[in-house]
Amino acid sequence: MSERIARYTHDGLEFDVLDQGPLDGPIVLLLHGSPERAASWSAVMDQLNDAGFRTIAPDQRGYSPGARPKRRRDYRVGALVDDIVALIDEIGAPVHVVGHDWGAMIAWVTAGRRP
Repeated sequence: MSERIARYTHDGLEFDVLDQGPLDGPIVLLLHGSPERAASWSAVMDQLNDAGFRTIAPDQRGYSPGARPKRRRDYRVGALVDDIVALIDEIGAPVHVVGHDWGAMIAWVTAGRRP
């Protein structure tokens, strides 16, 4: 993909995204923990960008203002993984997935379901 992603939609929700670094670099998808947001990766993003990687970090379900469903069942692991799979489909290229805390669990399940 040769364009920046500022937001994407999935399941009727709109997710904010930080997309930095060289557009033609290998892509690292960064999944934040709780109670953080995508900006928690800023120092890591800078280092990865300097090393030639493109970094993409979404505000996950519950953290992005346009993606805060009211029902508890809307926060099941499958829904969170589907959000990330939708972002990967939007990117349209292979990605390296890195997660911290809660984001690590989502990264792990995503990799298991969609290697």
